[in-house]
Amino acid sequence: MAQPRRRRPERAEQYESPTYRDLQSRLAATVRRLRAEKGWTQEEAAHRCGMTTRHLQGVEGEDVNATFTTLARLCEGFEVDVTQLFQSPK
Repeated sequence: MAQPRRRRPERAEQYESPTYRDLQSRLAATVRRLRAEKGWTQEEAAHRCGMTTRHLQGVEGEDVNATFTTLARLCEGFEVDVTQLFQSPK
């Protein structure tokens, strides 16, 4: 089982804010949905997005703090606009 990620104590509160958790949840759900719609495995999606499978798993599992680079890779790999990554679940 993976160890919880250590974060800087002065930033811990940011990672628990409702806004942060909502954005992270929306991103994860959207990536999972897009991958399922395309019929891709996590490995294939990661390859198409130019990232490691582990990193994609972290996005889908709400375990990473996605950077602009990660968002850009997801947009390019899934051929979507960044706004689509954060849409509310239907």
